[in-house]
Formats: sequence, C-alpha cells, structure tokens
Amino acid sequence: MSRHRARQQTKTPPPARRGRSRGYLALSVALLAVAALTIGRYFAQSPPPPIPPAALGTIPAAMTSPAANPPPPLRDPQATTDLTAPRTPPPAPAPFSLKSSPPVSVHASTVGISSSLVQVGLNKDHTIEVPTSYTQAAWYRFGPTPGALGPAVIIGHVDSYQGPGVFFNLGDMRPGEVIDVTRADHSDAQFRVDAINSYPKNLFPTEAVYGPINYAGLRLVTCGGTFDEKTKNYESNTVVYATLIHP
Repeated sequence: MSRHRARQQTKTPPPARRGRSRGYLALSVALLAVAALTIGRYFAQSPPPPIPPAALGTIPAAMTSPAANPPPPLRDPQATTDLTAPRTPPPAPAPFSLKSSPPVSVHASTVGISSSLVQVGLNKDHTIEVPTSYTQAAWYRFGPTPGALGPAVIIGHVDSYQGPGVFFNLGDMRPGEVIDVTRADHSDAQFRVDAINSYPKNLFPTEAVYGPINYAGLRLVTCGGTFDEKTKNYESNTVVYATLIHP
C-alpha cells in the first residue's frame, strides 16, 4: 500500500509533511550488512568474528560525527588581535556524562516524536535487530546508555504499509533542537541536536554512529531518501547526531 493511501486511514499529517516517498516496512537501517557488521568490534559485550576490511566498505572522513570534529571558530575580521602570534589553546573541558541507566522513553516535541523504548541487540549475522512495531523506537543495548560516555544509539521505523512510523518526521529536526530521554533511574537526559545527515546505505558511517567518542552522545537512526518499489526498501538512512546538555 502506498504511503498516500495509508495516511488516508490514519490521521492526516500537516501539509508540510506530504510528498515523501512511499514505504513498506521500512527500517533496514543500514545497520544492515555493510554498516552493522562492525558494530560488535566497538563493544566487548558482543564481539563478532573477524571481518575482512574489504567487507566494511569505505567511510569517507567527511562522514565522521560532526560533534566529534567541530569546525574551527569563525574569526572576526574587525578584531585587533594579532592572529599570526602563537597562542596556546585553552584546555578542553572535562567530558560531562551521567552514570549508566537504561532508557525507557524518548521525546522530541518539535517533530512529534514520543515513544517508549524497547531494547534490541544483534542477529546471528551481526546485523542489528529492529523493533517489531513500527510505532515504537528501540535502544541498541550493546552500546552506551543515553547520557553515559559514548554514542548511545536509538533506532526506529520511518513508516510501514499501515502508515507513518515513530521516526516519520526525524529528518525534519534542526540543529539546536532538544531530544529528551527518560532513564530507568528516573533521571532525564537532554541532548542538543548537532547535525542531521542522510547517507546512501552503502556508505553508512558506521564509525561515526557506533565508534568511540569522548563525550556523551546520542544518535537517532531511521530510513530515508527514495523508496525502491522493487526491493521495498529505502535507499538511504537519516542520522541525527546530538550531544548531552549539562544541567
């Protein structure tokens, strides 16, 4: 069933959301073979067998996490400081993070995301499991918990033949918006969105999403781009990168 027809059976989304690609059961979050085969090597909890480097694909440097590699600050052309003089950079602030605690829900009010969270792990072929419900998001349990040091990963379907999924509007997020994650210890972890990127599935930035970082980060992942009617899958993935906000 087309997404247009599915929406007629559900609540009609705002006009600004119309005109997107149709979907069948869509997450195949490139957390599929090429991308996800290397997940376990970052987390000792579930190490996969060795995989030849050629099977991992090429991850261009430009696809690393924007938060992990921020651009240099802009310089004021009117400033009187001698920019040619050697300067000692200020010491980096100590990374801020929370103690580990499993997440129970995720909310992003600006794009209408509100979901309880289930936990997913790895399939036998080391691809990531996906939520059984297209209306519920899932936390990847072999990664850090949201708020703890490292990249916490939450995935969700963009839609299905029955209608919009939990992350249907994920690609509409903008830098500076806030994502709230409620945790099992009754604490709330707030994250500020740093960047929203779309990648062809054969170029999914595995290291930027799952690789080690020196701060508490969050990645929300879903499908996006053009929907392939033959394979019944989207051709791209949407990734939102966010950083924990100090209370």
